[in-house]
Amino acid sequence: MKGDILSQTSDIAITKPFHGKGLDKRGLPRIGLQTPGLLARLPIIGALMVLLGVIAFGVIAYSLQTNGPLIQVDVPVANYTHAVALQSSPFIRDAMIFGFYLGEHGILAIGILLVLYFVYKRFWPELCMVVVAWAGEGTIWLVLSGYYNRSRPIFDTPVWHQMTAPGFPSGHSISAVMCFGLLAYLLIPRMPQRIWKVVVITASVLVILYIGFSRIFVGDHYLMDVVAGYALGIAWSGLAYTFVELIFKKRITKYVKE
Repeated sequence: MKGDILSQTSDIAITKPFHGKGLDKRGLPRIGLQTPGLLARLPIIGALMVLLGVIAFGVIAYSLQTNGPLIQVDVPVANYTHAVALQSSPFIRDAMIFGFYLGEHGILAIGILLVLYFVYKRFWPELCMVVVAWAGEGTIWLVLSGYYNRSRPIFDTPVWHQMTAPGFPSGHSISAVMCFGLLAYLLIPRMPQRIWKVVVITASVLVILYIGFSRIFVGDHYLMDVVAGYALGIAWSGLAYTFVELIFKKRITKYVKE
């Protein structure tokens, strides 16, 4: 009896993907927005995310330091996008400016709401995933942007304002991947049909791309700033979320054995 209870406790903390309308594949009731535990069961996924993200960022960073071909496309792209932005309607410009607030204040608000929800539900693995990821993202951006100290695009007629903080990598892009990637990871197992899983994935990708593109459109970032941010977001998400899941899986396994 004790073993059955502990086994269910393990499933609650690191659950498998949900199936059916009200129960998961083991017949246990759905209990809230929880991690499916995929990264703990298959840590190779997180390792590949880290590897690919770090390699992509490294290639871009090396091109930045050597003024390589990747960086040389930044100015023409920035000038073309800026010209399009100036000729766009106020509605389009406002929609792109909103990407700044969604990628900063919106993601911060989502993080706070997730923290409150996970504390209320006593979902400690998920709580740690949010705290570690959000705090780490800010630290990563501060360290790397200060190190590379790349100036942002400068135009005689800005679309809305001129930012002075270093622009490489894009912090909005890092946080977009980290935040909306996590939301998709948590929501997909709860979708009752495959079509809804596709909807969640598509919506998450579109929001991530929108935030990154909006940063280029309003003239706050170069293209490679955003791409480098995406690469770091993938790497950091793979590292942070896999690490947290593995830690809790190890603790739960140890508790069950005892």
